[in-house]
Amino acid sequence: MKFKSHLASIMGVFAFLCSANIAKAESDVVISVDEGVSMAQPIAVIPFKGSANEDVGQIIADDLRNSGKFSPIDRTKLPAQPGSASEVVSQQWTDIGVDMVVVGQVTPAGGGYNVAYQLVDTLSSPAAVLDQGAFNVPAAQMRQGAHTVSDLVFEKITQIRGAFRTKIAYVVQRGVSSYELRVSDYDGFNAFTVVKSKEPLMSPEWAPDGSKLAYVTFENKKAQVVVHDLRSGSRRVVAALKGHNGAPAFSPDGSKIAFASNQDGELNIYVVGAGGGTPSKLTANAGNNTEPSWSPDGGFIYFTSDRSGSPQVYRMSASGGGVSNVGGGVSYAAKSSADGKNLIMIAGDKVVKRDLTSGGTEVLSSTFLDESPSISPNGIMVIYSSTKGTSKVLQLVSADGRFKANLPGAGGQYKFPAWSPYLTKQ
Repeated sequence: MKFKSHLASIMGVFAFLCSANIAKAESDVVISVDEGVSMAQPIAVIPFKGSANEDVGQIIADDLRNSGKFSPIDRTKLPAQPGSASEVVSQQWTDIGVDMVVVGQVTPAGGGYNVAYQLVDTLSSPAAVLDQGAFNVPAAQMRQGAHTVSDLVFEKITQIRGAFRTKIAYVVQRGVSSYELRVSDYDGFNAFTVVKSKEPLMSPEWAPDGSKLAYVTFENKKAQVVVHDLRSGSRRVVAALKGHNGAPAFSPDGSKIAFASNQDGELNIYVVGAGGGTPSKLTANAGNNTEPSWSPDGGFIYFTSDRSGSPQVYRMSASGGGVSNVGGGVSYAAKSSADGKNLIMIAGDKVVKRDLTSGGTEVLSSTFLDESPSISPNGIMVIYSSTKGTSKVLQLVSADGRFKANLPGAGGQYKFPAWSPYLTKQ
């Protein structure tokens, strides 16, 4: 079997996220399917042969399902469970409409495991191997090993880079005086606490290299923007103007942070260096302006303004000026897709996707009082917060609207989800 080593990429940025300054990892929120993917491509992920501390095949199947592009066959309906491509009988799979099968093995290796996989095309007879690889992974990072296979399989079939090894940051509120900024895998596993506070924590946003989080803290009885280094645990206040400071957003090159402050009585957009300094004011004398986010090329900033009488999404140059309305009706909390072609935002209390070329809008969510959408770095999935009963919960939806799931938490209010950039090299 052709060998592909991804150990270095798995161990890279992810390693420091799972080590220093982190409480015991746990499963904080876990995906529960709301709506399936009836129009997605069928695929079979066979349970991996061998014994491991995680069900690698199930993790891969769940990842592919969560993308909205694949509909994995239920294990109880598999006509066979081959362990390698040579054991795949094409007709068994084409008879049930499955053109591709993922098979693999997990074997102990040096205190961890060796994960080997093959992506098999059943339209060929005999079945043909489209992609294959093997790599070692520490036992504690077995889920990341499975996500690695998911990324490779996803990219081979779709030609879109996989994002299953990414993470999400979010805030959990328990009671009136307990707040935690948490980070987990995108699917809710391997959760850990970055910081705890008796005062509110809000609006985490990732640095482009995934090494830092910017967020709002009220720990000094004042809303300030801080940058938290996830490697060292150190924090630096970067925005502490008079009044409220909030809604931080890193520029694509990581050198600047846009934020909102009402030091002049109305909310306005400012930009400051990522290490602090004197902020520059970008908006003035046009209502309240908040929730800045950057275009992928750093040339524009999207923001929410009530200058027309109701909140709407606008765009301006990164230096201020050239303001135009891009949200249409009542809209807010806009984020650009990585290719710059779409905006994910809230309109009518729902998560919507707006095509910036055609102006067409597609409603993605079907939940209640949605807020704070954040898009995966490959543009395939969106996470957001919504109201369920008296609780705030995290929701996951594929960017084509095909697949919807909720991530129920273990008590508390789950708010302000933020999807990380890519954390590993592929």
